[in-house]
Amino acid sequence: MGSVEFMLPPLSRRAQQLLLATAVLLLVCFFSLRVGTAIPISQNHTAFEAEVEHDLLDDIYNTTLGFGQILVINLPERTDRRDAISLAAAYSNMRLDWIHGVKGSEVHDSTLPMDKGQDPPSEGTKGSWRAHLNAVQAVIDQNLTTGLIMEDDMDWDIRIRDQLRDFAKSARALLQPLASDPSTYADPSFPTPKPDVGVTNIHFDALPETVPPTSFPYGDDWDVLWIGHCGMAVPTAGTNSHGKGRVVHENDATVPVRSKVSTENGPATLTTEYADHTRLVHHVHVPVCSTTYAVSQQGARRILYELSVNKYTSTFDNMLRELCDSERDLKLTCLTAQPSLFKHWRPRGSRKSESDISDHREEWRDVANIRWSVRLNMPKLLRGEAEGWVDQYPN
Repeated sequence: MGSVEFMLPPLSRRAQQLLLATAVLLLVCFFSLRVGTAIPISQNHTAFEAEVEHDLLDDIYNTTLGFGQILVINLPERTDRRDAISLAAAYSNMRLDWIHGVKGSEVHDSTLPMDKGQDPPSEGTKGSWRAHLNAVQAVIDQNLTTGLIMEDDMDWDIRIRDQLRDFAKSARALLQPLASDPSTYADPSFPTPKPDVGVTNIHFDALPETVPPTSFPYGDDWDVLWIGHCGMAVPTAGTNSHGKGRVVHENDATVPVRSKVSTENGPATLTTEYADHTRLVHHVHVPVCSTTYAVSQQGARRILYELSVNKYTSTFDNMLRELCDSERDLKLTCLTAQPSLFKHWRPRGSRKSESDISDHREEWRDVANIRWSVRLNMPKLLRGEAEGWVDQYPN
């Protein structure tokens, strides 16, 4: 009996294209697994959780942390800083865009909107002012919905996306109306400050259900998210300029015990009134330095007008504080986190090269700031290790 041959019909052009696309996708996935970053994108984010939530929180896990762009200010001659933060960003799956730093000698006094007879600032202050405004201007020029602006010596925790996701949930509790009654908020002193309303503690483990934001993962209608700073006061019962609500996140494993938390130049409220491993999210009140902050398109326009067109009073971060603390006619809505989520990278050693503005001479520093510092763990990342991170502040 002769053999029977079965002939498959020829594949259509559409089927051939689909097979080719599938093969290419499999190859991309294969090489991504071999060359992928050592840092896990998330410690606790699951596909099931994303499917259930159906909101903007998932954008935090993209390459710009849920913002339109990440803009890094860098003086072109500081190639050491650019190299270091580029490596940190690469191992954190973050995409950076660059803003050239400005030397104060290149900034004419006539460009600062100073009062008559006002003394011009130092060259370092002028350069910093103009560089930050150039970053703010880039958000406007490119019509970005939001922009995260940072200086080139920033450090962050390996778990930054999970930290930002928790921050976003906390921000929503303060900024978004209550789902049960969209005319009210969990913080009764927001959006209209009320002198007779005291501090409201909102616990992270029992966040109220709010109206989902439609624009940003971090809530609608904010101007500044000040998530990198050198110290911050917490609004008190006597604060009448903005909301007094605080989201209290206890048992946050990314926060050191209180004895290891430095409030730097700010009051010690966090370490005296709250338990170990607690992070607070609240409205900005008397911050010190602007190392990392996000601006919305609306916030960027307000900042550029106030600080470049309207009135120059002090350093850039002090003027931003004036806007957030209602010390100017134009008031911004600004939120922050304590401890700060982004900090200056401060390795052990001489402080001489820490700043292009301040002269630290031969001062010496013995510790850095972030718990699972991406910069401190760089040798492990370069070796391809994905666990056993160096903890600067073990319990």
